[in-house]
Amino acid sequence: MKKITEMTLKEKIGQLLIVGFHGGEYNDSLDELIQEYSIGNIILFTRNIKNIKQLHQLNETIHRKIAKKTGIMPFISIDQEGGMVTRIMEEATFFPGAMSIGATSVNNAYISGKMMGEELAALGINLNLAPSLDVNNNPYNPVIGVRSFSDKADKVSEFGIEYIKGLQEEGIIATAKHFPGHGDTDSDSHMSLPTIAHDKQRLKDVELYPFKKAIEAGVDAIMSAHVFFPSYEKDQLPGTLSYNVLTKLLKEEMGFKGLVISDCMEMKAIDDNYTAPMGSLKGLLAGIDMVIVSQTKEKQIKTFNLINEAVKSGEFPMELLDEKVSKILKYKEKSLNVLKKTFFDKEYDELYKVLTNETNKDFAYKVVADSFTLVKGKTYLPFKKTLVIATEPFATTNAEDELSSRSIVDLIKFHKLPIEAKKIKVNINEEEINDLIKLASFYEQVVVFTYNAVIYNNQAKLVKRLNGLQNDLFVISTRNPFDIIKFSNIENYMCFYEYTTNSVKAIIKFLQGNLQPLGKLPVSLKQNIALGASIYVGLEDYSLEANLEYLKKLKDSNVKLLFISAHMPEMNKNRDNELLVICKEAKKLGFRITLDVSKPMFESFGLPQIDVLRLDYGFKDEDILNLINKGYLIELNASTISSNTLEYLINHDVDMKKIRVSHNFYPKPFTGLSHQEVEKKNRMLKKYDLTIMGYIASTTGKRPPIYEGLPTLEYHRYYPVGTALQEMKLLGFDEVFFGDGFVSRSELDELTEYSVITIPIIVKKGISEIERQLLLKKHRSRTDESVYLKRSTMYRNKGQEIKQFNNIKRKYKDIVIDNKLFKRYVGEVCIVMSNGLGQDERVNVVARTIASDYLLDKIKPGMEFAFTIIGEE
Repeated sequence: MKKITEMTLKEKIGQLLIVGFHGGEYNDSLDELIQEYSIGNIILFTRNIKNIKQLHQLNETIHRKIAKKTGIMPFISIDQEGGMVTRIMEEATFFPGAMSIGATSVNNAYISGKMMGEELAALGINLNLAPSLDVNNNPYNPVIGVRSFSDKADKVSEFGIEYIKGLQEEGIIATAKHFPGHGDTDSDSHMSLPTIAHDKQRLKDVELYPFKKAIEAGVDAIMSAHVFFPSYEKDQLPGTLSYNVLTKLLKEEMGFKGLVISDCMEMKAIDDNYTAPMGSLKGLLAGIDMVIVSQTKEKQIKTFNLINEAVKSGEFPMELLDEKVSKILKYKEKSLNVLKKTFFDKEYDELYKVLTNETNKDFAYKVVADSFTLVKGKTYLPFKKTLVIATEPFATTNAEDELSSRSIVDLIKFHKLPIEAKKIKVNINEEEINDLIKLASFYEQVVVFTYNAVIYNNQAKLVKRLNGLQNDLFVISTRNPFDIIKFSNIENYMCFYEYTTNSVKAIIKFLQGNLQPLGKLPVSLKQNIALGASIYVGLEDYSLEANLEYLKKLKDSNVKLLFISAHMPEMNKNRDNELLVICKEAKKLGFRITLDVSKPMFESFGLPQIDVLRLDYGFKDEDILNLINKGYLIELNASTISSNTLEYLINHDVDMKKIRVSHNFYPKPFTGLSHQEVEKKNRMLKKYDLTIMGYIASTTGKRPPIYEGLPTLEYHRYYPVGTALQEMKLLGFDEVFFGDGFVSRSELDELTEYSVITIPIIVKKGISEIERQLLLKKHRSRTDESVYLKRSTMYRNKGQEIKQFNNIKRKYKDIVIDNKLFKRYVGEVCIVMSNGLGQDERVNVVARTIASDYLLDKIKPGMEFAFTIIGEE
């Protein structure tokens, strides 16, 4: 290969660029980039690949043309992660994805990498933009998800390093991505700029840990993330453009000496804010060695020209350019020695045997089959009258009479299984849900295959409604295992971690009764907050008949936790009998029952069948210890418990897993707890790793005789239940119960956990549709936050025609939008954080929020947030 001293400026710049092109053949457009601009590297997508013979010929031509023009072997790169990110989909091995591997053994990561490396090398591909070392600890992450091995940093490291080792042993340049981490975000950098606002210590412990270990293990390349990390970069720059992230952190602090490659510069996080060419130049100056511009020829040429001008002007120092090119040539020399043996000196017929190796294909299928995981409940039996409902996330075929190997329903038909099977779209509509509920009632068991139901809410709605029928329900996720967060009360849940030909083949085996779940869950699926309700006995307002009906409604709404108080002074003589009846029926329906007792009541009453005993007043430390030793699962009063009591129990060798804690609810107004009191108390309780329960108030079914709601926090007395739930989550609660009885179905349905902090607002009558739609978008608080305003500038100056409206004096907690008189600020949305801002004709007061100070304070600089409209005035 040509030495750097022999290279022209054009050839050096061409080495920095990795470009994509359209079509499956070497064409004039690609040839122009190579001949006119000395482009030295290519990225392949599915659009370039028809079959392995065509791909082999294409790569052979690319290698020959670039080497002839530049005197240097190209990097031909690809995103061949396996699973849901697979570019070579036909004939060659369809390798398992990261989370499928993560559900099996670490040795499978090594073998997958090695086998994949062997096949890529046979095709002349020498740079694989894999694996993902992102720790996917956000269930709502739309871009990483199952591309990650796990939600635990040590497991991602262990599996990722073995995968890298396998690839690199076959001479493939492996790329750990997306540095410094893209796992804990719920937005997609293809569409916008995500933010991860953790402090440095948390980032070192979680996000950075797998990259640190990969560097120590000798990974060849690292890909940057288009994500903003305020802890390392104060100027709202994505990691790809940050000198602090790429040079100071990655190269200097973490000691990485390999290739630093950008993610595609045409992704919106870069292109919308800087343009792909300018982003490329900024990234190279910040520490990137090679930039990917994969979609648009015009932007590829502009990128080349901009870098050329920067080098000539001195903005991009020649020494820095030579440093990058020398590093690239070093890794190309390493790769060339391998490709000489695996690609250049081989005939296609010889390589075809490598690419269609049945051993590799059998291994890939076995990993996916072995990843099948039983999360809870029982497994399915194929002998009953069965309805299968399966999502179809791909446009598999346009012809009704054609069957696709990537369709569950099509393969059920192909194998003539005695099963009724229905296809649904990922975004199934209400009418289709109603039709399926009617159909399901005729079957003994229903099997539902979901696909990202954690994002597609109507899939979750279908599952919840099916769960209310009197037949066996089995839910199997076919991509994101976090789907269960949306329907946590189902009894039978299993996971595949990809929707591919391998997983569909395994699903058919499962439906035939020939596959049992052997996988180990690679992520934690514990729902952050479990939901419960309260029942009151011995009160005139809550008859036994009404309570029994309420139990059925709770079961239909998938509420399975029940709190019963048995020592209210207003209770009548029917209390004891009603309590026995309610407990018996609740156990039959599958509820977990917590019974609240005082010591006098406990000593005078025979306990019904319950699960947890909540101790109110009258119990001493010795009494608590005695009850635990008798085998009771105890719930202590969190509002009054002290660390002294907990230490007493620990000193008496109590298993703390047998203890829970719950706060009181407060019927009388202005007696409830403050956010600060609860936060302080919960922080103390969490030191003992205790499960913490609390109460929120109903807005429709407030309990007599006071009728003022039964919350733990005073601020929640008249608060929207969805907003109260997210505050309870932020405060560290594990379980949240409605304190009031007879909660409405609409309130039960409203109890969905928000993926970002969501602010309840009451809009002003007369706001425009443009303003309403702006409010309903997702927002991000600026990093340079003002004490007067929380500013969302994401939709500023986007060509909106926002007229003057309601230009009144601005007050604390008003929501305002800048109108057209504010020129380039038009469309900026702000939360007013101070009184006394006055009236401004350029600013429309469009809403006000009833959110607590606590919730507003949780919107930190750089964080995403949203609004939910709860009314109009």
